[in-house]
Amino acid sequence: MAVYEQLHYRYEYRSFSTARQALQRCFFTGIVTHPRLPLGIRRESYEQGNDTGLHKHEDFYALYVVRSGSGVHLINDHPYAITRGNVYVLSPGTIHAYRHYCQLVIDAFYFQPELFQPDELLALRSLSGFWRLFIASENLQHPVGHEEVIDHHLHLSPEKQTEIEREIAEIHGEYTAASVADAVVLVRGQFFRMLIHLARWQNEQGEGARVQASLQSDAQQKMGLASILHFCEENYHEPLSVPQLAARMFLSPSRFSEIFSREVGMSPAAYIKQLRLEKVQTLLRTTVLSTTSIAHQVGFRDSAQLARVFRSTFHLTPTAYRRSFRIQQKPE
Repeated sequence: MAVYEQLHYRYEYRSFSTARQALQRCFFTGIVTHPRLPLGIRRESYEQGNDTGLHKHEDFYALYVVRSGSGVHLINDHPYAITRGNVYVLSPGTIHAYRHYCQLVIDAFYFQPELFQPDELLALRSLSGFWRLFIASENLQHPVGHEEVIDHHLHLSPEKQTEIEREIAEIHGEYTAASVADAVVLVRGQFFRMLIHLARWQNEQGEGARVQASLQSDAQQKMGLASILHFCEENYHEPLSVPQLAARMFLSPSRFSEIFSREVGMSPAAYIKQLRLEKVQTLLRTTVLSTTSIAHQVGFRDSAQLARVFRSTFHLTPTAYRRSFRIQQKPE
């Protein structure tokens, strides 16, 4: 696989045309962008820091595939915890920044609808899973029947993460090897295929089908782990311990933790915490429940523990989060 340059983002407000010029140095060596291919590709790399500064995509969409590391992606003033396996799309007009990141590596694709043929756009718009990849934005124009955009990004299983990384490598390979004329057809087709795969997987995740996914190597062990992930997603509000989860796979706690961390990219405790915090964010945005009530519903001991964990992850209190979100959504 060809190696391509990893560069830090230079944050500024830019349209796709100006972004294209800035991105040329981020492609594989020798790549020439083409006016008929409104697609930019690059790998973003952030070693360690607290704030990259705000950035706005004026007129293009952005697909993000988190390859490794962790951090907080602040999207329209909403903090999302991200880690390996997270996949999501931002719409034009989105303002965002990375916060409190550590060894964060992301494959990013910047594109405009003109990249696709009319029948391809129609196929994408017909997939509910495609719209569920989007982080909610008031700037996003939903098709009829898809007004609801889910504030929860796709989390790839280890097998699907490997598959997507292989597809990304193929796209990069075509940029490297193909002529300009070939790239227009081949790269566009490969990117379209990848979006279709992600949309279908998002549907599978929403329906709980991830548990029945085909697992190629170490089948029994990995099927057991998929079942554990599903169990955690259904029971995150209950007291969950490593010994309890390990027992469901007939493993020792230490062996279970080792397998879980290797395959999922985080410890069992970190995964459960992420599930709980995502639910906390939803309840803070959509209800008037007290933090004490939310804490009990989600699985925290009390509001003090919820506040401590929330602040350590997002660097603001639940009350401040709720207040800022409501101010942001308040009609003019």
